[in-house]
Amino acid sequence: MPSVRHQYARNIILEHQTRLAKSKAGLPPLLPPRENNSEPIRIGILGAGISGLYAALLIDYLGPESGITYDILEANPDRTGGRLYTHRFSDSPNDYFDAGAMRYPKIPWMKPTFALFKFLNLDGPKTLIPYHLSDLHGNNIRHFNNTSMSSARLEAADARGDFDPFATKTVGLTDTINNLVGHKIDPFKHMLTEDFQRGWEALMAVDQWSMRDWLALPVDDSQRTYPEPLIKYLEMATSSTGELSFSITTEPVNSQAPINNPGLFHCALSEMILDGMDFDYQPTPEWFTIQGGGDVISNAVIDRLTQSTRPAALKVTTTSESGVVDSEYAHVISTMPFGCLRMVDTSALEFPWELQTALRALHYDSAIKVAVKFKTRWWEKLPQPQVGGASTTDRPTRTVVYPSYGIGSEDATMIASYTWAQDALRIGAYVKGHDSASEQVLLECIKRDLADMHGIKDMSVLDHVDHKIVNWYGDEYSNDASFPTASCEYKI
Repeated sequence: MPSVRHQYARNIILEHQTRLAKSKAGLPPLLPPRENNSEPIRIGILGAGISGLYAALLIDYLGPESGITYDILEANPDRTGGRLYTHRFSDSPNDYFDAGAMRYPKIPWMKPTFALFKFLNLDGPKTLIPYHLSDLHGNNIRHFNNTSMSSARLEAADARGDFDPFATKTVGLTDTINNLVGHKIDPFKHMLTEDFQRGWEALMAVDQWSMRDWLALPVDDSQRTYPEPLIKYLEMATSSTGELSFSITTEPVNSQAPINNPGLFHCALSEMILDGMDFDYQPTPEWFTIQGGGDVISNAVIDRLTQSTRPAALKVTTTSESGVVDSEYAHVISTMPFGCLRMVDTSALEFPWELQTALRALHYDSAIKVAVKFKTRWWEKLPQPQVGGASTTDRPTRTVVYPSYGIGSEDATMIASYTWAQDALRIGAYVKGHDSASEQVLLECIKRDLADMHGIKDMSVLDHVDHKIVNWYGDEYSNDASFPTASCEYKI
């Protein structure tokens, strides 16, 4: 059965084709069959992130007999890979972190990703290694309201009906988080799973509502209105990077979804439900990561590619240190995030108003990862060691990710803080450069949070060697946190 995401995409394409067919211009004519002696078709691919690289890989797969050549245009002078961004502190095998994509679930609609791993010979047990969503002993920490509790203790509290273990006294917190959220949105999930078209129509009937609005609405006589304090608590306890996972309360197996993100409940109800269905797959699948970092994938694709050039018909102007370059293509594939595409002069293309609105208004979330190279892997040496997974807090640090690679080794690099939405925007105010006083203030704040979360009394345990902060929304080559694949200095 196709995934909900696949069916959603197909539905959008069909709606687009229907609108074209009903328009005055009608559907564009099909191109005539190509003759064997025809001039090559030259394609310009904007952005050398994984989307652009994969597009080139597909063209290569067609072979030279297709008569299609391509150029990949990337304005970032320092690297390719887009969201596949791995920062290495040294050449030591585990002294790195993934600033972008870092884990891959083995679920049905991820089959193309794992097929790509196999095609690139990255599916061996030494390269495609397990990603631990949580510490197997339930030691991952939840630190809220100045109280630290392990995932195992929270699971026990849930089982005995203690739904407010952090003594927040939140009004309306009378059931598990899963039940409270599920009561409002599970009907849509069930309909989408059983009959996508019926579920889609039901979801679109309420598409004007945000997730926050929907939780505040009495859907029918059997459901109550959630008070604002409860909605804020649920938002803190269920939101993560553009996802909404509905099984993350206390079970250690699901604690990978960070308890984070005030602000995401302002997203559309439909967006939250569809993303939730992507990540709330049952039974719980295996998760994997690439040993050496995500850019191993993009580099492996680049090693497989060819480069073809030939003039054709659509003009692209790029600006670099060497000056302005005009190129012409029969077709252009843009893999740029909308924030960057908005900076491109596309006026000659006469985009319809709906597309212009989408380019301007579609939401991309902010995200920041703060990686620290410590002197030792102190997190694995605690009385309750943290071996993989993530811990969360209501402090500025918000989410701590313990690496699933290099367990037991000497390399001591970890993601000490991972934030989204408003949390990331606030931390972003301190990202002023590696040696700036602002980043030192931020590091000291994170260390203080780490000490309180893990019960560390001797701060020398947290002595560090280096750090790296990646602020996706503050990066001119991404302009967002989702799918940062290209730069902004193009003119079509």
